Amino acid sequence: MQDWNTILMSGYAKLPSNTTAEMVYQILAVAVLFDKRTGVIVEAEASMITDIAKRFIAKLLVGYDLNDGPDELMKTFETYYHGNAKRALETALRMIFSKYQEYRAEQATH
Repeated sequence: MQDWNTILMSGYAKLPSNTTAEMVYQILAVAVLFDKRTGVIVEAEASMITDIAKRFIAKLLVGYDLNDGPDELMKTFETYYHGNAKRALETALRMIFSKYQEYRAEQATH
């Protein structure tokens, strides 16, 4: 049964050229499932080539509170992620934060 307390949001960005990921996907997709009551990410996935990268990115995202804004999360990625898709990840994540702000504003009017 569907957990109606979770919302899915996604962000996209162009991958850097001449990388394996770009040759396969062209666009990086990041999807997060968050608890709509708290804003905390409960599940995450990114379209990376290797399973280790997918798991690592999910580990960095799960548990993060979207209400805290993107800055702390970007610092975390700056410290721990040193892959070629760093800028694409940042762009996709900022898109998610922007959509989250729109979602919160929409919910506040209802």
